[in-house]
Amino acid sequence: MFVGGTGTGKTYLAIAVARSCIRAGSRGRFFTTIDLVNRLGAEARTGRQGRLADYLTRLDFVVLDELDYLPLLRRAVSSCSI
Repeated sequence: MFVGGTGTGKTYLAIAVARSCIRAGSRGRFFTTIDLVNRLGAEARTGRQGRLADYLTRLDFVVLDELDYLPLLRRAVSSCSI
């Protein structure tokens, strides 16, 4: 977990670590938290719940960026009825 102010390089470092893991043979994915919540909500609205979660469980790692937007996350989750 990287913690710091805006523009301090947290996303850059997360991507660098992810690239290194991928080069070493791991499978992973990068999401902004809001993008992931939106994708899960879209799945729920189309009756396809669980597909993305199933895919993510087969990966070695998942990078979640912008976790500081948790108030937006709570609103998005409650509005999509996951």
